[in-house]
Amino acid sequence: MPFVQTGRRQLLAAAAALLVLPRAARAQTDYPNRPVRMIVPVAAGAGLDVVSRVVAQGLSDLWGHTVVVENRFGAGGTIGTDLIAKATPDGYTIGSVNSSSLAIAPALLPNVPYDPLTSFTPLGLAASNDCALAVRVDSPFRSVADVVAAAKARPGQLTWASAGSGTSTHMAGELFRQVSGVEIVHVPYRGSPPAVTDTLAGQVDMTFNTINALMASIRNGRLRALATTGQTRDPLLPDAPTFAEVGYPTYEAAGWLGFAGPVGIPPEIVQRISESIRQVTQSDAFKQTMSNVGMRPRSSTAAEFRDYMASEIGRWREVVRRSGARME
Repeated sequence: MPFVQTGRRQLLAAAAALLVLPRAARAQTDYPNRPVRMIVPVAAGAGLDVVSRVVAQGLSDLWGHTVVVENRFGAGGTIGTDLIAKATPDGYTIGSVNSSSLAIAPALLPNVPYDPLTSFTPLGLAASNDCALAVRVDSPFRSVADVVAAAKARPGQLTWASAGSGTSTHMAGELFRQVSGVEIVHVPYRGSPPAVTDTLAGQVDMTFNTINALMASIRNGRLRALATTGQTRDPLLPDAPTFAEVGYPTYEAAGWLGFAGPVGIPPEIVQRISESIRQVTQSDAFKQTMSNVGMRPRSSTAAEFRDYMASEIGRWREVVRRSGARME
């Protein structure tokens, strides 16, 4: 009798396990079965916000469940990024991340509340945003060589505007100072629009800024792009050389934008989200939208994005260390 009861209990336990396992599997393969929250650590209308909303709509269409965008900005993007890191790792809270919040801010700020390498589950790359060095059309500087010559003749007297301390535009300028050996004074602004406005008004000599922020003034003939910061010429400014082409072969300072979740999301859900993001970012509609807003579409697997993030985090940490850059 004890043997029979024990055997019966084992059979019942096995049957219960068989009932539970498919249910658990369904919970993962049916993801998502309710709305998903997407945290965006910048203000509405910023480049990362534009990319995030396009991807959110694409995911909503694919999944049949709404992806709700929630802008949580401040402290250089670290407030919203920290919320992503501390979310429940069930796949129902994901977020957009960029080079500023994951690669640059941790190198500049001593007390960032997350570890850029261990606090996140990378999900996929979505876009990159080249910068350009631009001057007014009536500026005496018609080339990068002109800027370098003037800066060396008058060290510490020329000024350059960025979209703010800790942004990709800030790092683009710091890297230029580093590779060229010039002393030009950084003037950080609260976003790209005021930096461009003051460059046009002659309050600063030049600006390192994102191409999408500069395009309107370049097209109407008020600004001139001297060089772009990507590895190859930007399709929106095909006549502007890269810094590599004008004598700085190691220079590359494109900002990037992607998606991540908190560490610990089940692998099956990571794969589902990553594949869906790739489907959106590889679509013709997404590529056209990125071109319209002055960005380059990018796409990657979760593993590829993890490796890329690690490389960029190490690279910008070294740039910050060598340049002595700081938050201002």
